[in-house]
Amino acid sequence: MNRCKWAKDDPLMIDYHDHEWGRIIREDESLFEALSLEVFQAGLSWRTVLHKRERVRIQFHGFNIVKVASMTQVDVERLLNDATIIRHRRKIEATIVNAEILCNLLKKENSFYEWIQKLPKEKEAACKALSKLFKHVGPTTAESFFMAIGYFKPVHDTDCFLHQKGSMD
Repeated sequence: MNRCKWAKDDPLMIDYHDHEWGRIIREDESLFEALSLEVFQAGLSWRTVLHKRERVRIQFHGFNIVKVASMTQVDVERLLNDATIIRHRRKIEATIVNAEILCNLLKKENSFYEWIQKLPKEKEAACKALSKLFKHVGPTTAESFFMAIGYFKPVHDTDCFLHQKGSMD
């Protein structure tokens, strides 16, 4: 079976490509995880992020938004000493700040998913809105996030078995 070249022969990458990437996500914590992982990915390979994802989940309380928002500078320092995760101060701090931002957003909105659904369907405008709200999220990170969660059709290689399918539930 042909799939995107970036999945290669890595079982985690293949599983992510075949079963997660581009699938619609509706749950707040799963959306927060996807956003956070895209923040961590900036400047790194997706393979690196995917192979550290389980430890990142553990260290960030399963991406429980309230728990992450309550993390302190002590937690940041602890995480910077944990070789099992991506140790980048700005990305760790951005994840905590983004949880705080999301907590405030959820006081006004029913869900992160519903807020996303209110964004413009035009890629540049949606990416700009996401980048404006969240820390350490530029246009490339925003676009990657939207493709990962199925908001925009992911770009599959033309010979990939998912090329014509786009986003799926």
